Amino acid sequence: MKVTSDFKALPAHSKPTNPVKPFEDIAEGMEANFTSHMLAEMRKAIPKENQDSSAMEYYNSLLDYERAQLMAKSDSGLGVKKVILDQIVPANMKHYLKKVPATEPSQVVTTVSMKENTHE
Repeated sequence: MKVTSDFKALPAHSKPTNPVKPFEDIAEGMEANFTSHMLAEMRKAIPKENQDSSAMEYYNSLLDYERAQLMAKSDSGLGVKKVILDQIVPANMKHYLKKVPATEPSQVVTTVSMKENTHE
């Protein structure tokens, strides 16, 4: 066995791994599925004069799926991902989650009450 000081042959572990990444992927997928289903059901609620062709229905389903994927990946989606992560991530790993600053309820009430007091 030849011992060398060549570190290029060693696997690169320079990036710290995120142990909650699998949980985030699961939660994101669940939010995407929920959002896709919700968009499809909302589309059914729209009254139409003529029924869509099968090609149009397929196109709309793809469109709903892609929109749902984008919404799930964003931090400002429906919030289902955050709720799921709060439930499935073990307590000792919660510090690895991305912290999104929440709006304080007092700020929301102040903003609303100021709008209510203005008579425009």
